[in-house]
Amino acid sequence: MRTKAEREAVRRQLAAGGYSPGEIARVFEAKAKARTRLALRWACGMTLQDVANVWNRLDSSGRAPMTAQRVSDFERWPEGGRRPTVYALGMLARVYEVSLDRLLDAADYEALDDKQLFEMVQVCGASTSAVGSDSIDIPGVFDEFVGREIAQKSVTLVYPVFRLSSEARAAIAGLNQQLLYEKEESPFTRMHRIDVPVAAAVNDMRALVYATELFQRHPRVSWTLQTDTDAVRDPARSIISFGLSSNDCTHMYLETVERPLFRIVPDGRGSEYLVLADGFECRSTPDAQYGIVLRARPFPDLPDRVWFVCAGLGPLGTPGAAWYLSTSWRDLHREAGTADFVAVVKVRTYSERSAQLEHLLLDGRNGRGV
Repeated sequence: MRTKAEREAVRRQLAAGGYSPGEIARVFEAKAKARTRLALRWACGMTLQDVANVWNRLDSSGRAPMTAQRVSDFERWPEGGRRPTVYALGMLARVYEVSLDRLLDAADYEALDDKQLFEMVQVCGASTSAVGSDSIDIPGVFDEFVGREIAQKSVTLVYPVFRLSSEARAAIAGLNQQLLYEKEESPFTRMHRIDVPVAAAVNDMRALVYATELFQRHPRVSWTLQTDTDAVRDPARSIISFGLSSNDCTHMYLETVERPLFRIVPDGRGSEYLVLADGFECRSTPDAQYGIVLRARPFPDLPDRVWFVCAGLGPLGTPGAAWYLSTSWRDLHREAGTADFVAVVKVRTYSERSAQLEHLLLDGRNGRGV
């Protein structure tokens, strides 16, 4: 684990498994012999300048802007650099989303005088009461990523529902509705009566489950479920929706914002592809499908309201996008900051958990490949 590429490969693998930065940092502390503040930065996949940039976005105190050099100084202390103050440790805790005591190790405590040690013990004890030390629900990076309405109130997870087309309904008119569907390879011979007045797609349900994992470490966020039919009737809330043209929330986004970040184009063969605002095109192939993660603030006068869209081309695209959002939101935040964005992920056909970032377009800026 000597090179940056090796560390990044380990970080991505552990992050995809649902491990927090605090948990990943312990691997770097043990295997790379890194000091705790450096290990946490590696665990978040951030450069010194990344940390300074996020710090400055979160800091409303009016103090002098943070710089990459000062972040480096904090990491090197007490072997060099400068001692991080309680305020600095609190800001780093917000950036890395850990409790304050997780930013200190034995060398730090040994270098403190009695007064500083007593102060630090008090502050660290208060920051970890009733929570674990590897991950803590600290307002900061997560709040900035999902928006204040989601972080402090709730989010609605929106899934599309369908009914049979008029042609299909005419073709099966007179048949018992409870017998239109059957169980797949059931070991039981008793009759299965299945009432399905409307249907939802299993890949959208898998995407929804992945999205709920985004909030497991942030229990103050409550979430509810809603169909797209109901969601577009009353869109006065922050949402995460699943599905491309199958979900009315996608169309609501395309018709609400002044400059959509993508458009859906029919391919002339009964399917569709995507064209981003910067001209980037994505089409599914036999070897790979594509998903998108969109974040938008559709109403300029309501900056705390955020719409997320997880959608895809092909059945693995939508769950792949939701899995990527859940496991890699910190990477998206590091790249996008507070800007609206659309991220294109490539999903191999063997697993929706293979999603990797292919292209990222930030609102008002040129997109870039990855």
